[in-house]
Amino acid sequence: MDYLELNLAFHVNHQLQVSSDLSSAMRGLWGRSLKKIYCYQKQLDCTQCSFENCPYYVLFEKKLSSFEQYHPYIIQSRFYPPDIVMAKFKFFGWICEHQEKLINSVLNLNHTILTRDGVETPLNLIDIRDGYNNLLWTENEVSIARPKTRILKYRPQTIDILELELKTPLRQKNQGRLMDRFSWEGFSKSIIGRIRYLDAHFNRGTLQLPTNLDLGNPRILQIDTSWSEKIRLSYRQEAKMSIGGLIGKIVLQDVTPEMVGILKLARYLHAGKQCSFGNGEIGLRNLSDSSAPKT
Repeated sequence: MDYLELNLAFHVNHQLQVSSDLSSAMRGLWGRSLKKIYCYQKQLDCTQCSFENCPYYVLFEKKLSSFEQYHPYIIQSRFYPPDIVMAKFKFFGWICEHQEKLINSVLNLNHTILTRDGVETPLNLIDIRDGYNNLLWTENEVSIARPKTRILKYRPQTIDILELELKTPLRQKNQGRLMDRFSWEGFSKSIIGRIRYLDAHFNRGTLQLPTNLDLGNPRILQIDTSWSEKIRLSYRQEAKMSIGGLIGKIVLQDVTPEMVGILKLARYLHAGKQCSFGNGEIGLRNLSDSSAPKT
């Protein structure tokens, strides 16, 4: 699966809340940028439009399943004192084949207005880098370099003891309830469902995942998780919504090789709900050998 990362640095002219997650706000700005550039019939609702392959519709609006909707991107954005807003855009699947449209859409975030707590803040784009930290564009350059993509593959691996870090809130349901305690069964089934869906709808099935994956029943050796609240401000609904979840670390023993392969993919594709807003980022560390590098 192709994976493309674009990292944008913006300068702002005043201090923002350091703890504030700007992912939802950045997604809204990007959606309006997409619509401004690519929507040909702005007076129509997307369901009434005959252009099914419009980049705005495919990326931002299109629903491919009545059960769940996953988008082929993740957006993470935060403020870093004294005057920088960082925005990370992660794209995966055949969407990455249209790099020029993706770069054009993020370039158009330059000079847009971020509104927080009633204060309007212009975003002045400083530079864009890819996931390998290659500089693609700066405010002093006219030309744009081509980003380097990563190829994600399903690779099972045997690891006796594995540390799973929930870096951003894992918002996950288990047996119909929002999970406030980590459950391997709920977590593993959900993550498999997400990756299968993304592979089928946005990757032409090229990951070639096995039909039957062995979830196993790993032993939890250590768990240190807590609930991290996260508020999303909906521009359309003019409302605040909680999208918080679990963060922390879990040490697992005897995770099946198949599930290690799935977890390695999830480092890039995330897990759980509200991934589009940066939720569900995970990290992995091989604890089987104190000298072993990260997986």
